[in-house]
Amino acid sequence: MCEPTTLVALTGMSAGAASTTALAIQGVSAVTSAASAIDQSNKQNEAVARNAQSAKDAYFLKSKQTNLRVLQEQTQAAQQKRDADLKALKSQGTAAAAAAGAGVQGVDVDRLLNDFERSEGVLADRIEQRLEGMQQQAEMNKLGFQSEAQNRINSMQPIGFAETLFNVVEPIAGFAVDYADTKARYADLEN
Repeated sequence: MCEPTTLVALTGMSAGAASTTALAIQGVSAVTSAASAIDQSNKQNEAVARNAQSAKDAYFLKSKQTNLRVLQEQTQAAQQKRDADLKALKSQGTAAAAAAGAGVQGVDVDRLLNDFERSEGVLADRIEQRLEGMQQQAEMNKLGFQSEAQNRINSMQPIGFAETLFNVVEPIAGFAVDYADTKARYADLEN
């Protein structure tokens, strides 16, 4: 920025005209800086909002995928339990028919039938334990997705009103101080 005395030397203007021109240039510069600060704050806050929405969308998508996987596992577990039950019933029927055809009755046949039922119960219990473990893992994954989304949101902070106000006021206040100083100097020169 040229001092008024430099402007006088370069352009041949009067000191008053040079001073007015320099102040006008400083004023325009201050207003431009203030407008730029507001624009920058608005752009930053828009980017923060887009980032937050993106993080939330990612969280909901991952949670939905996890819920779908749990639902698929529940369906598969129910099918496996039905298959095990049918296999046990078929085996019991075959054993009962073979025993009746051979003329065997009593405790041994009952024990054999109970063994088939117990093995089906053990298999169903294992399927249920696997499903419960998978569901617990899915809940932990969803907590991780939530934490990840929160970290993404927290990684970008909006520019607050006070900071924006300071960024706007600073160049204007600097211009006001320069204006008052320049006017005071020229008032002293005129006296």
